[in-house]
Amino acid sequence: MAGLKLEPVRFGDFLVEKKVIDEGQLLDALADHWIAGCRIGEAVVRRGYLSTDELGRRLTEFQNLATVYV
Repeated sequence: MAGLKLEPVRFGDFLVEKKVIDEGQLLDALADHWIAGCRIGEAVVRRGYLSTDELGRRLTEFQNLATVYV
């Protein structure tokens, strides 16, 4: 596994990969995240792209991601 470098997956990218939000919505939420100083998940909910319940489910899924070596 020499030379293998794993990059952390960001939550916003995870949501786009899962097709929960699109790239435009992510950029909009990221702007809100930086301006308001809130977490990206909170910004996604504030913008109405996800409900609080759906955010909780997606956060659980994200936190349970396993590292896979190829």
